[in-house]
This record gives sequence, C-alpha cells and structure tokens, in this order.
Amino acid sequence: MPVRKTIENFPRRLSSALKHIDPRTLASFLLALRRFLRHRLTVEEAKEEVRRRIDSRAERFLSRIETQVFGRYSNPYRRLFKAAGCELADLAHQVRRYGVEKALEQLAAEGVYLTPDEFKGKREVKRGTESFVVDPKTLDLNVASPSLTVQTSGTSNAPRPYVIPLNALASRAFSQCVFYAAHDLASYSAAVYDAILPANGGVRELLVCARFGYRMNRWFARKVPSQSRLGTVWNEAMTYLIVLMGNIFGPGLPWPEFVDGENVQPIIDWILQEQRRRKSCMIRCTASNAARISRAAWEMGLPLDGSKFYVSGEPFTEAKRDVIARSGATAVPAYGFDGGAIGFGCVHPAYVDDLHVDLAKLALILRPQALDYAPEIHPLLVTTLDETAPRFYLNVDIGDHATISDRRCGCVLEAVGMTQHIHHIRSHEKFTSEGMNYFYGNLWDLLEKSLPSEFGGAPGDYQLVEEEEGDGQTRLVLIVHPRLGSLEEEKLLARLHAALAAGSRANEFQSAVWRNAGTVKIRREIPLASERGKILPLRISHAG
Repeated sequence: MPVRKTIENFPRRLSSALKHIDPRTLASFLLALRRFLRHRLTVEEAKEEVRRRIDSRAERFLSRIETQVFGRYSNPYRRLFKAAGCELADLAHQVRRYGVEKALEQLAAEGVYLTPDEFKGKREVKRGTESFVVDPKTLDLNVASPSLTVQTSGTSNAPRPYVIPLNALASRAFSQCVFYAAHDLASYSAAVYDAILPANGGVRELLVCARFGYRMNRWFARKVPSQSRLGTVWNEAMTYLIVLMGNIFGPGLPWPEFVDGENVQPIIDWILQEQRRRKSCMIRCTASNAARISRAAWEMGLPLDGSKFYVSGEPFTEAKRDVIARSGATAVPAYGFDGGAIGFGCVHPAYVDDLHVDLAKLALILRPQALDYAPEIHPLLVTTLDETAPRFYLNVDIGDHATISDRRCGCVLEAVGMTQHIHHIRSHEKFTSEGMNYFYGNLWDLLEKSLPSEFGGAPGDYQLVEEEEGDGQTRLVLIVHPRLGSLEEEKLLARLHAALAAGSRANEFQSAVWRNAGTVKIRREIPLASERGKILPLRISHAG
C-alpha cells in the first residue's frame, strides 16, 4: 500500500479500532509513549549506564533471586532450589566469591534449570523427589509500565502473545545505542524490513532507535495474518498510531510501505536511489531477507556496494554471508530471544557470527549436562538480570547451543564491559519419525552450501520440513524452490539420504529405515517463511 494511501486510511481504521478498547487504557499508553519518545539518550550516557549495570550485575542478580524466587511462593524455582538444597545465603557466597556465571553453572549442575518444554509447562519437571509442572504465568512479572502486546514469530512453535513494556524498550536502548555507535550505523540512510504489529520486530526497532534519536528513513513492511478482522484492524491502527506519535513527539518514524512476499524490488530501488545521492544504506531485517535482497540485486547486475545489513532472527551463516558479499554489501549480526537481546555483532569478529553477550542485561552459560540425544551438545542457559524484563528467566534453555569464550577484540563493546563472546549459534531441535529421534547436527551446511553448489540455487532455496500427514505418519519433506527449474530428483534424494546417514552408525541405520519406509520426499514449492520472512533450512513440527 502506498504511503499516501496509508495515511489517508488511518483516521477511518483508528476510529473503527477505538470502539473496542478502554479509552483510559489507550490514554495511559499514549501518555507513556509520549514521555518515551521525548527522551533523547546520548552515546556517552548509554556507555556510562552499560558500564554501571555490568559493574553491579552480581548484586542485581542476588536482588532478583531474593525478590522473584525466595520472595514469591508461587515461583517454581523455589522448588528447584529446595531440591538442590541451596539457600539464598549459599548462593550469595558463591556469587561474591566466584561470580554470577560460575554460580549459575553450579546451580545448573544441581538441577536448577528448565528445559524449553519444562519452561512452557509442556513437560513435568523432575528433580530428585520434587516433581511438578510449571505454570508459565507464575514466571510473568508484574508489569507497571504500559506495554505493547505482540506475538512470537511462530518459527518453531505456534505464535503466542506476550507483552513488551515501554520501560523494557527504554532499557534495551542503552546497549543498542552503544552497538550502533560501535558500527557507525547512524551515518547510514536506514530502513527496516519487518512486519507490523502484532509482530514485534518492526515497531520495536523503530521505537528503540527513536529513544537515542536515530530516525529510520523507510519501513518496508509485511502484514501479519490475524485470527479475526477486528484483530487485523486493531494491529494496523495501533501501528499507524505509534508512527504518528513518533512523528509528533519523536525524531520521526517512517510510515509502513507494504511489500508482497518475495518482492524485494522496492528495497533495491531505494538502495540505488540513495547510492545516486552518494549515501550508503543500512537495512534492518532477518538474515534470510538480507540474502534474498542481495541475491536479487546480484542477479539483476545491480551492485549494493557500501550497503550494510543489520541481521537477526536466525543463525547468520557463512553461506548467507557469502551471498550478501557477492552483491557488494556486508552484514553485522545480532542475537535475541523472546526475553530480549542476547548479543550484538563484534566490530572485529573472529567468526562470521561473533557477538558480544549483553552482560548488562543477562547472564549466559552452557548447561553442564549434555543433551541425551546429542552428547556433544550443551544447551545455552539464559538468566535475565534486567529489572524491566516482563518474564523471569533463570537458567532457561531457549533451544540453542553455541560456543562461548572470553577474548580481547579492542572494539567499543568490549570497552564498556561486554567481554564475553558467543559464536556458531544453532538450534538443537530433532526430527522424530518411525519411532526414532534424529539430531540434525550439521544439515545447515548441507542445505545452505552443499546442495546449492551441487544442484544450483542459494540459501533459502532448500528447506527440510517435518510434517504429519493425514494418516498420522510423520514425513521429512525436502522443499525445493520452483525457480531452480528441472532437477535430477532421484540424485538429490540420494544425496540427502547420504547426508542423513553420515556421522554415526545410528544415523546410518535411521536413514536406511527412512529410505525403506519412504519417509523422505521432495516437493517443489516456495520454502516456508515466518511472518518476518525468515526461511530456516530446517522446520520442525511441534505438538501443543
């Protein structure tokens, strides 16, 4: 939808949406949003606050444990601490002597952690004689700040709603402001390519940047399907209202310009337009979308020299980096989860996805216990330290694993105290079919690098999906983009089976079972994308 038509339709859509909301609730939110937008955070203020938070993280951690765990009878962590025989005084001694991360590692070794299914209440927690099911609502904190209601992207599970308090966005702005300064992102003409509400990416990025006075020039947006016509109208109206407030009280926010599916031509046209004005562009989007834009530009012979993508939402791999580089552009990654940002890309990376962990807001460790189905994998456990976080995380497995290290890189993020690095971030999901579990390990490289080099295409053209058919049988479907033209499907299927069989005798046995049962199939269609445009090489179905 053109920007002019968007603005013209705004009063009508807002009027329709206002009929279904408490005007006092809306007024409270708008007043808080006005205060939020009027504040201007400087880079020096941001650096000073990040340093202060990192210096005080031990005491802040203990304070949260005292109030949220030992001070709340309903908190399930009380029972985990009891099973571990750990009192607050014991923990305080550990933290002050060895530090937050070492204390968390000790807690995890004694069973004080939650797996993804335990955290979501999908699986019973069993630690020693303690056995219970977590009610996720008991981990939600009382949010005093007016909030945005958004939803998860639905990449691995069904989308679910959650809130982002405005004061949590204000808190996020400190670290993000330092990150923008470290990479000199404020010198670029900027655009965000992300969905409108109820997706969180677009509005969140615009508001956080507005907090430190950075204005995005364009918003190439997607619409998110809603379960009702009213929900659609409300989300569009709230998106437009936030943009209007940003233009009145903030540095200015761009109106959403809706683009369809894989059509990235408007974004390329904008980059070329800015190049003619001798301006370099920065595009905030998912890694899949960055690769899609770069590939389209390269195929049209349109160089994106000097452009930079700020990417997140999925692993940033060597294959995606190479596609982006082929167009003349570069990329810097970030990493986060429902609870907020986890890390920001290093200015002097040692790896393609080398990030600084945001030690001002959280603590990150590897679980001492390996996964049962992948003994080489130790999951990441996240603990939130930020007082504005709407949900309490303490050693929660968020479904990813990675390598954590401490090294000196000499960049601005290290200078403010973010000395912990993380890289090679991957999900540790597993396929389940024919009664067997299969950890997919390094199939990322197969789908993003090997198959494109052997059969044609690029990252985003191949996707392995776990599906349940009408007969209740789980199948693995290799989706191949139609634009690749004719393929030797038997050869492609044999190549996939060989990759599934590699690594161990168990893998070889499982692949043989799947081959004999006809479990693995090939289907020609556009790979499945999330509402944000993420095309993950592997999509695992989840019950519940």
